[in-house]
Amino acid sequence: MKSVLVLIFIMSLKAHAFIPPVSAVLKEIFDDRKFSDDVEFGFLHQVLGGSGEWSEIEERIVLDRRGPRFLWKVGANGNWISGQLEKRNYLVGDQKIGARSLLFLKSFIANSAIEFRDVLISERFLRWDQLKQFKDGFELQGEPQTWDIKTNYLQHNSIYLALLPSGPSIAVMGSQDGNSKRVVYFDKSLKSLKRLEWSEGSDNFIWNFDLNLTSFKEAFFPKRSYLMKENREMIQSELIVIRQLNGRKLKEWMQLWQRSLNSSSAFLDDKLKTLLSYR
Repeated sequence: MKSVLVLIFIMSLKAHAFIPPVSAVLKEIFDDRKFSDDVEFGFLHQVLGGSGEWSEIEERIVLDRRGPRFLWKVGANGNWISGQLEKRNYLVGDQKIGARSLLFLKSFIANSAIEFRDVLISERFLRWDQLKQFKDGFELQGEPQTWDIKTNYLQHNSIYLALLPSGPSIAVMGSQDGNSKRVVYFDKSLKSLKRLEWSEGSDNFIWNFDLNLTSFKEAFFPKRSYLMKENREMIQSELIVIRQLNGRKLKEWMQLWQRSLNSSSAFLDDKLKTLLSYR
């Protein structure tokens, strides 16, 4: 199958409008990560409040074999707040905060193409039929040079090239029903996720991912991301660190997380709830 993907990418060089299969796009972006446990992600978020003021939230995430663990601090002088993820809910003290989408989070911490693919499918940004690469009845038999891939390659109408302000992208429309749709956009150079777009009733939401990238273990991550609601910025996020924790630093991180558990509910505010509900 690897030889098939090589041929497909050769075709893409010859045909400017060629769109590689979604499975190949996901593999190219996510399969170089191979995170071990104890990798830390650090973010600085700016969250717009109801009265029009912006609040800063620092976030630290450590990947653990039992799932990601979170630390948040609202404002420079705020208290640390601990949390965990259970399915599509953040558990903060005795409170549960439901997430509209986990794709922002998973776009950073997903350890493989399959992990991110499964979240795309569960949230209806991708369908199983869109992963089909060839027409019915086509089989890879005989010598590779005899395969008529170009004729039998399946072009999906719901997978297309789109020109965003940041440049050309591969768009995958996983669902569309009336005014409701869910679309994921990938950088055409296959380095990063570029946009998530969905609607809830009459409200439209867009996560835009900057193509100013940082790297960690041969994988690329957008340094800045922006959530738009009806063309108004609600959240600005900046990735400030990715690093491997070990020894004393990991122990100190876990001790702080444990100490903050019991008091987390008392310091949970609306800005943090807004942030978590969209990612």
